[in-house]
Amino acid sequence: MKPGVERVNMLIGQRVERNRREKFSGPGHGGGHFLPLRLSASTSLQGLDYRRQVWSAGELLDCYDRQFVQKAYLAVLKRDCDVEGLGDRLRKLQSGAMSRAELLFRLRYGPEGKEQGVRVKGLIRVFLIEKICAIPLVGLLPRYLRALAYLPRMQREIDEIRGLIEMHKNDSDDRDRTIADFQNVELDKLHRLLNR
Repeated sequence: MKPGVERVNMLIGQRVERNRREKFSGPGHGGGHFLPLRLSASTSLQGLDYRRQVWSAGELLDCYDRQFVQKAYLAVLKRDCDVEGLGDRLRKLQSGAMSRAELLFRLRYGPEGKEQGVRVKGLIRVFLIEKICAIPLVGLLPRYLRALAYLPRMQREIDEIRGLIEMHKNDSDDRDRTIADFQNVELDKLHRLLNR
C-alpha cells in the first residue's frame, strides 16, 4: 500500500475506535460522534418470570414466530429451545402445518412438559375450539363466531402494529441520518487530507 493510503486507513481506524469509546452526545455536539446500531430487545420476552408454574393461554399466545417459540419453551419446559428444535418449530408454524395453540398443547402435554407440570389455564379450551373450527363444514359456524368475537381485539392489534411500524421507521430514519452525518464528517476530513 502507498504511504498516504496507509495513513488515511490509520486515521479512520483511530476515529472509529475513539467513537466506540465515547458516548453519543447528540447532533451538533462534537460532530463525529455516532450512536452504534443495536438490535432492539424483544419486549414480549423481557420482564417475565419464567419460574412461574401457572400461565394463561392468552399470555403465551400473545406473540408470534420466533418470540412465541422461545416464550413457550421458557414458560412450559423451563429451558431455551435448541437450534434444531427452534428451526423445526418455526418451519411448521410458518407453513401452517402446526398452529401456535397446537404447538403449545404438544409442549405442555408431551413427556417433558408433563414432567415440569406447568399449568396453562384455558389451553385445552383454545386447542379444542381450534380443532373444531378445522373440521370441514362443521367448523364453519364456530370459525365465523370466533372471528366475530376477535374483531375488536384484531382492530386494537392493527392499530398497535401501525404505531410500531411508524416508530421503527422513525428510528431507522434517525439512525440513517446519524450514519450519514458521521460519514459526511469523515469524508470531508479525508477530502481535506488528500487535497493537502
